[in-house]
Amino acid sequence: MTDRVKQRYNSLSFDKIKVGDIAEFEHVLTQEDIHKFADLTGDYNPLHLDEEYAKKTYFRKPVVHGMLSASFISTLIGTKLPGAGALWTSQTIEFLRQTYIGDTLRIISTVKQKSLATRSIVLHIDITNQHDQKVISGESTVKLLEVESEENELAIDRNKTVLITGGSQGIGAAIAKMLADEGYSVAINYLKSKQSAENLVESICQSGGNSIAVQADVAVYGEVDSMFSTIETTFGVIDAVVHCAAPQNTLQPFSSLTWDDMQRQLDGQLKGAYNCAQRVLPTMVHAEKGALVFLGSIAAESTPPTQQTDYVVAKASLSALARSLAVEYGPKGIRINVVSPGMTQTDRIADYPEKSKMLTKMHTPLRQLAQPRDIANMVSFLISDKASHITGQVLRVCGGIAMV
Repeated sequence: MTDRVKQRYNSLSFDKIKVGDIAEFEHVLTQEDIHKFADLTGDYNPLHLDEEYAKKTYFRKPVVHGMLSASFISTLIGTKLPGAGALWTSQTIEFLRQTYIGDTLRIISTVKQKSLATRSIVLHIDITNQHDQKVISGESTVKLLEVESEENELAIDRNKTVLITGGSQGIGAAIAKMLADEGYSVAINYLKSKQSAENLVESICQSGGNSIAVQADVAVYGEVDSMFSTIETTFGVIDAVVHCAAPQNTLQPFSSLTWDDMQRQLDGQLKGAYNCAQRVLPTMVHAEKGALVFLGSIAAESTPPTQQTDYVVAKASLSALARSLAVEYGPKGIRINVVSPGMTQTDRIADYPEKSKMLTKMHTPLRQLAQPRDIANMVSFLISDKASHITGQVLRVCGGIAMV
């Protein structure tokens, strides 16, 4: 395509089009326009082409084809709003006044609706003449096609902000470091590990990243709300939330498990995810994009280990929540997924029997336990545009110990 052709149209990203956007241009109708339109369509009606014939009508002069005037709607759609990649799918037209040679038409479009699910917009169209008289009014529905770019459109937006709950240690800390290295502004939530969180923030900032530590109990909505407000004041809109917060669990048989033990895990994991989602989803809906990732566990996706009922039930509930939210918020452009690690080398398994760790390792096809960085790699992928068509999924990072 020549540069001359490229200069004739705009190319608006669908994400940047908003309800209320306006585009317009003007065109002066000429005798040449009429002849070209008649030759193209075969409409040689003398009312448009024969001056003597037109004088015998009450118009007293040739009238421009109505569809010729309306055809400039196509010009506006294809070159102005939305521009390149626009596919005109439907149109209503009301002809309100005749147009004549020499009239200056002003074609105006206003975005009335936008559908993320169908990548379409509805435009209200008005065409007026030089006297500001409306000559045509209508409504256009336009679909914007997805076109592969010659450039890498999957590069990380370095202005994005990510909140990581339970991000001061273990897998959460590994995720925070990786995302900060990739250019994200990272907010690290902690409950009790203040020193660990502050040390992590200091390390990230010394490496040239942007990070803050924010204390909050994610099981308490008021504290979650305050935490989000602090982050938004510092970094702006939160683009992604990675929910890693989980109370430490101890191995114990079901016979000695109390409901308080169960409630503690449900509050920290399920209620924490619920509170974060309640707080951030309205903002994401307004932006028509966003990503949530919950940290699950392979323990909830395969045969559960013994003596961890409270932990397994809480992790399983996160998967159910993620799937439900994915269905409801997918049409709004928001993706919700779960990353389920296998046994991972963190402080959380420090008290596990060495025999249990060895057996897990030997039953894993890759013959090794996961490292926190392995989980961070998957989270990084899921919140990026590279995973733009993935939602409602549980992605296992377990070395193959569980297979579908």
